[in-house]
Parts: sequence; structure tokens; C-alpha cells
Amino acid sequence: MENFGYQITNGEIMNHPVIEQIKKADQAIIAEDFDTLLNIYTDDAILVIEPGNNAVGKMAIRKAFEAIAVYFKNGLQVKQQGLEVLESGNTALVLANTVVSAPNYPEIIRKATYVFTKNSQGVWLCSIDNSYGHEIIGHSI
Repeated sequence: MENFGYQITNGEIMNHPVIEQIKKADQAIIAEDFDTLLNIYTDDAILVIEPGNNAVGKMAIRKAFEAIAVYFKNGLQVKQQGLEVLESGNTALVLANTVVSAPNYPEIIRKATYVFTKNSQGVWLCSIDNSYGHEIIGHSI
């Protein structure tokens, strides 16, 4: 049985595997461990850098995260304050309250939208990383 971002297995509540991937990604972003981070993305993933500016593919995403780290003076902090996972087959839509802060940036909560795809090995990988959510509407890409 799956419900509200968690699974109940043998009476125990377990986080959905997508939530575990998001936690791993957040930790990798904070640690600037870009190798680990890129292993969470599909090869053709899209990262919304800012509304109107996307990185497509792992190499572009790596360059974007390296630039983001510098922009935030190597102090970017990311955490989730709430997640909902809607799964259908090999696709999962994630709606999240993503908290972003840094030494030179006040804490804000973004209404993020992520899409994960389950690969042939059963591993959930991020195919769309949009921490801006609906804020991207109206920005040409």
C-alpha cells in the first residue's frame, strides 16, 4: 500500500524510495558532492536553474550546480518541509516545500515540483528538477 509519500510494509512505515533519493540529493548539494548528486539524475534530465533558464543533461546540470555553489559562497542549504509523492507506473510526481538558504541568502520556501522515473533496475531517478514550481510560468525558455 502506498499513500502520502510513504509505504507500509509488514506494518512498518517506510519512506517512499523517491523521498530517500531527494534526501540523498539534498545532502549531496549541501556537501557539494556533485558525483553523488549526478547519479540521482537521468542522463537527459532537466534542471530549472532559475525561471527561463534550464540545464539539460548531466554535464550541464553539473556545471549549473558548480556555479550555484559559487553564487551561494559554498554555503547553500537545502531541506524539505513537506513532500507528496504521486506515483503511476514508472513515473512519480513530487510536490515539495523546499527550504533554500545560504549565508548571503535569506531562507525561503519554494513550492517545488520534481518528476522521477523508475529505470529498468527499479531505481528512481530525477528527470525534472524544478525547485521553482509554478514560478516558471510565463518565462520563455
